[in-house]
Amino acid sequence: MYIVSTSKKTILSDFADLETKSTFLHANGEATDFQFNAQRCVFVEVDKKAGLTVMRIKEKQENVPEIQRVRKLTIENAYSVCCAKTACNQIAIGQSSGFVKLFNFSTAQLIHSYPADKSSSTVLYVDYNCTDDYIAAVLEGGQINIYGTRTKQKMESITIDEYSTLARFHPSKRFHLGVASFKGTVTVYDVQAKRSIFHLEDAHDAPCRDVSMCSGQPSLLVSVGYDCKINIFDIRRNKAQAPSGRLEYTHPMSTVALSECGTYFCAGNLKGELVSYDMRSTKAPLAVRSVHDGCAVTRCAFVPTPTEEQQSSSFSSSNSVTMDVGGGKTVKVEPMPHDELRKSISANLLLTQQQLDSLATPKAARQTRDSFCDFLDAQRPHDLNRMSTQMTKTTKSTRDSFDWESLQSKANNEELRQTIYQNGCGLSSLDSAASSTADSLQQTLSGSLGEGNNISVDAKLKRIIEADEQDELIEQSVNCSATSSSAASDKANPQLADMELSAPTNLSSNTSPGKERAEEHPQEQDELDDRFAKLERELKWSAEKTRFTTFFWIAKYWNQQLENTQDTCNAINQLLQRDRFANNYFAVQKKNEMLKQQLKQLISRQEMKGDKSVNA
Repeated sequence: MYIVSTSKKTILSDFADLETKSTFLHANGEATDFQFNAQRCVFVEVDKKAGLTVMRIKEKQENVPEIQRVRKLTIENAYSVCCAKTACNQIAIGQSSGFVKLFNFSTAQLIHSYPADKSSSTVLYVDYNCTDDYIAAVLEGGQINIYGTRTKQKMESITIDEYSTLARFHPSKRFHLGVASFKGTVTVYDVQAKRSIFHLEDAHDAPCRDVSMCSGQPSLLVSVGYDCKINIFDIRRNKAQAPSGRLEYTHPMSTVALSECGTYFCAGNLKGELVSYDMRSTKAPLAVRSVHDGCAVTRCAFVPTPTEEQQSSSFSSSNSVTMDVGGGKTVKVEPMPHDELRKSISANLLLTQQQLDSLATPKAARQTRDSFCDFLDAQRPHDLNRMSTQMTKTTKSTRDSFDWESLQSKANNEELRQTIYQNGCGLSSLDSAASSTADSLQQTLSGSLGEGNNISVDAKLKRIIEADEQDELIEQSVNCSATSSSAASDKANPQLADMELSAPTNLSSNTSPGKERAEEHPQEQDELDDRFAKLERELKWSAEKTRFTTFFWIAKYWNQQLENTQDTCNAINQLLQRDRFANNYFAVQKKNEMLKQQLKQLISRQEMKGDKSVNA
């Protein structure tokens, strides 16, 4: 398992001991950012001055990997880049002009261009989701735009705070978006539900620089920041982990990467060091190595895991190797100090690959079944097998709702009747009638469920009513058979008949137990009536009390509103008295009133003079 980290140069390191395997020097000596293509060991670097560079990791003959440059892409104003998760050659580029553009890096062909917002702020970070349906773009003002790759339009804009600098989609959950803020906040936002499912404002005491999630453990999240802390969170719990989940380091951290299995992670700091940890024991790091010679690590990431054949060829399963050096002599070569770690890494990666394969290829024997059918199977009587077989045979049917408890009680009544028939004498004839009734009931139910819309509701109800009428006929026949059997037994046993005649109260108690109970306990009946009457009075009193309370509070509310209105009017009057414009207005208004009075007086005088002249 290898790590790629970038700063002023790109370095490939072995995760076991962080030993440098390959180095690629940048011509201009500028810090670069990159992202891997999930389908193969190809990654795309972005340089804010030189453009884009497509890189790959190639194995030499000595099984030593090496970083090689494939091609350069000259795209203006490129500021951030991300690779598609399912497409092989598609990348998204965020520009300093605010545009987000999709390219094919093999042919350098423009696929689509999303227009910039009116603010035209720089796109700080871009990322695809796990199915390449959406792209998240973080703008300079903290706004996060979600673009649809199929609709070719902007879906929505998210503003968690004004300091968001990075947003990564979850590698296996298509709608979960991890956001890091310069304020120190860590958030996991659900794009579909449009709400935050994890939010911690005090995750870091300084700017949070990177977050990482993995597909092996979907609820795991790791964040790093300039406060020299590495936080390990469980996004199912909206709170910080125990002290073991907060790791402190000696220098500010700038980037972090989780392995696909979720067991290991690697972090980089501003001093140029890489630090590797095992999630099962975080008391001490696995390895610490200064890789970038004092330059801040811009980004680090695990190289995508190879196939099982490549893993088996890369990692040896033996603890020691015996080599024949000739002359009949053998030399035992002991493993390196980090071989045990390499074997553990290999085992975890193989397990993760098997889990992903099992999830990707569903079982062919699994059958999708309607949940309502499962409910009916659980609630139905077990003796109605014809109905269940007919439901499984029908591929598309409209199901009606039935009261299975009443059907079960009917089935119990059938069993009781059969026991009565066995005690009586008319067993053979009544058994045939009962079986025909049960069959008709089964046919009615199965037909109503299986036929769907072909039979109306009236027809179904008619069938059920006919079944009930047949049940009543059976009950009458049972009573007749019981009477005849009792008469026959009386003739055979006259002593038993005398005993039955001598105890008529027992028969009456069996026939009408409720009536006898009411006659034996009249006081209890009166107490029940009193309690019902008392309960009725209490309900009426409670309703009147509720009505009175409602009217009281409504009147109190309106009185309070009237007082508030009066207070507001008084306050406005006081303000108007002190206002110069209002005083001038009132003075002019008063003067106008005086002029109106004077005008009325002059008009009245003129009218009086005119009347006098006419009289003269």
